[in-house]
Amino acid sequence: MSKIASPAMILIFRGTHQVLSAEKRLKGGGVPFRLIPVPRSLTSDCGLAIRIPLDQRDRAREILSGARLLPVSVHIPRPTGEYEPVTL
Repeated sequence: MSKIASPAMILIFRGTHQVLSAEKRLKGGGVPFRLIPVPRSLTSDCGLAIRIPLDQRDRAREILSGARLLPVSVHIPRPTGEYEPVTL
């Protein structure tokens, strides 16, 4: 896992299995990422999320859609501490 500079996106998946599968695909595709706990203000059945650099959005979408592993929600952290929902 690589260190990520801001700005970033938070990818939320249905469960741990999907997170780990997405992690494997992103790693194989050369997308830098970090596994993080799901922020408390965001809901998920899984306690893990994936954080990727915003500039890797298109590459991540290509990899994850090809693997049929699109996240259930995607968010951009804001300086206010809130999360803006966006599409991957």
